[in-house]
Amino acid sequence: MEDIAKLAAAIDREKVESARRASIEEKLRDGPQLFAQACEMMRAGIRVMNPAATAAEIEEAVWTRSYNCPRP
Repeated sequence: MEDIAKLAAAIDREKVESARRASIEEKLRDGPQLFAQACEMMRAGIRVMNPAATAAEIEEAVWTRSYNCPRP
């Protein structure tokens, strides 16, 4: 278990270092992809917590969590 924790910490450090080395253009290009990945993780978590939720209810929950307000 300790080996996994060390590996996870090393991967995290490398990701941070890579992000710091990235140019502004790279960061701007990567932003939408990172946001999309975060939304997919939110959807998965919402499905686990609410297995009976419809696709529309899941999208509403993602919107509310992302923007801290109900969808207009």
